[in-house]
Amino acid sequence: MKGFLQRVFTKRRETPITYDEAKEMAASPDANVRGKLAQRHDTRPEILYFLASDNDSSVRRHIAANEATPIQADVLLTDDVDDSVRGSLAEKIAHLSAGLTPNETDKLRRMTYEALDKLARDQAVHVRQVISETLKDIAEAPQPIIQQLARDAESVVCGPVLQYSPVLTEEDLLEIIEGSSGRGALSFVSRRRNVGEKLADAIAASSDKDAISHLLGNKSAQIREETLDQLIDRAPDYPEWHQPLVNRPKLPPTAAGKLARFVAENLISVLERRKDLKKDQLEAVREVVQRRIASGEFEKRDDAAENAPSVKNKKGEKAQPASAGDAASNEEAEEDGEPAFEKALALHAKKKLTDKEVAKALAANDVKFARASLAVLAGIPPEAVTKVLNTHSAKGVVSLAWKAGLPADLAVKIQVKLGHVPPSQTLNPRNGNQYPLSEDDMNWQLEFFTGMATTGLR
Repeated sequence: MKGFLQRVFTKRRETPITYDEAKEMAASPDANVRGKLAQRHDTRPEILYFLASDNDSSVRRHIAANEATPIQADVLLTDDVDDSVRGSLAEKIAHLSAGLTPNETDKLRRMTYEALDKLARDQAVHVRQVISETLKDIAEAPQPIIQQLARDAESVVCGPVLQYSPVLTEEDLLEIIEGSSGRGALSFVSRRRNVGEKLADAIAASSDKDAISHLLGNKSAQIREETLDQLIDRAPDYPEWHQPLVNRPKLPPTAAGKLARFVAENLISVLERRKDLKKDQLEAVREVVQRRIASGEFEKRDDAAENAPSVKNKKGEKAQPASAGDAASNEEAEEDGEPAFEKALALHAKKKLTDKEVAKALAANDVKFARASLAVLAGIPPEAVTKVLNTHSAKGVVSLAWKAGLPADLAVKIQVKLGHVPPSQTLNPRNGNQYPLSEDDMNWQLEFFTGMATTGLR
């Protein structure tokens, strides 16, 4: 969108040129001259069409991005050999897609739809990804296109529309969940606003523990009491569910007592501070706590001491407070990334922020410091790092590790630990310890995610 607005304002500053001057520029041997002509909004359609076949890909990219380019030239560019040309075209066409249908009678609108449909099936993942990111919030986006993107095998393509698109109905999402092939579809659906009870039931009935964790953490999700009770019964085996469970907006009558039997003591303190629990529910929590104290699992409570004493570990030793990356940390600690970032900056200034430090953070599950280290080493904003990691894109995470100057074998651990890329889908080093992607591909990935972060795209 930022690029789109820049082009609009550029259009206002253009100094008119004659048709003969335009033809002379189009025939120039200098690609920069032809490129300037390709960006103009007053260039005649036939000249723009001519430049759509230019030998220089940078000129064709400008043609692809130019709103003044005739649709006939856009159709021609859908078959361009250069992925970046088709990517620029995808962004522009997607912005023009509101209200289009497969049954357009107007020739130009039909050609626009057909170009969009073709790009949504493009062999290059990032071309489809651009369309998905552009269309995810548009209420009038073409339904067949959204359906196609939602079923894409790549999470960076299906994810944005599954999580945000208002075009997808509950029936659509239930059908997609039923046919999910394990590409993280459920996790994206579980993060949608106002997930209904049917969808929540379908996600809860799955074996996707990450999707269920996201569902429990989604405070707008409508989860039936019976469903929530069933998840609480399963929760002892899934520590990552404990924090979102104790923070659910509404708990079934017996839920607090059940949770108190197995969650960490700092989370029991969260339960005790809930304003919605009745007296008998609070008593049930306290009874369970006393039994756990008697068993030696917790230290004896001292009202004059801190509100939340430490939990003893399996050796009976006093455990340290939860780290910033611990699943039991409270929400404020999870969101506050400044100390970790400052630590990474300080180490980097001393030239001590090495790949060994990152590997140690991963081994210790210190997620916040590992993320901060990637941002500092790669020299990109923390929000861009978050964007890359949250899309679970193997290519994006590999590109981030490469930019940070880390070894390719460490990039595999980063994919799994921070990017939550399934082990079967990780990109592994080639020829010993070489990165599996080209530098152009990795630079494109980083430019894409950095652009998304700086323009405020979710």
